[in-house]
Amino acid sequence: MPSRIFVGVTGHRNLTAVARLVKAIDAALEEIERGQAGEGAAAIRLVALSPLAEGADRLVAGRVLAREGGELEVVLPLPENEYAADFRTAGSRAEFAELLARARSIERLPPSPTRAEAYARAGRYVVDHCDVLITIWDGKPEEGPGGTAEVVRYARAQGRRIAWIDPNGAGPIS
Repeated sequence: MPSRIFVGVTGHRNLTAVARLVKAIDAALEEIERGQAGEGAAAIRLVALSPLAEGADRLVAGRVLAREGGELEVVLPLPENEYAADFRTAGSRAEFAELLARARSIERLPPSPTRAEAYARAGRYVVDHCDVLITIWDGKPEEGPGGTAEVVRYARAQGRRIAWIDPNGAGPIS
């Protein structure tokens, strides 16, 4: 039976240089696979664990799904219709629906008192359930609760392995 590696994701929503980021994500995924291959696993299957927000969440999920045997597990911070309302365009909402339909499982988190807390809870869930976290982050402090910096700080506190991709840089930096 293949060994599953759960690849969590957190990162910025508004990204540029997407082609460069795709290459960096692929390089990070290859490094994750190489790290596991050394442990004698016969076959490795990557599973993206993603809330499917715009930007980093979807890029990483798509790159994992593009790999042989790649799978997707989704964690939703809000009910689907409420969450989809946060997406800027009809195209973005359609992309969300398409990826959601490809998920092998969907974890719907219980209601939170605020939207910010719902996003923070989803970030913690991703960290708590992944083997490695890919973050596409500029390294700057968060602008509010539930942001990328907060999720990365939590992942570090939990001792989670992190693959950090600077959206303004050339590739994986950690």
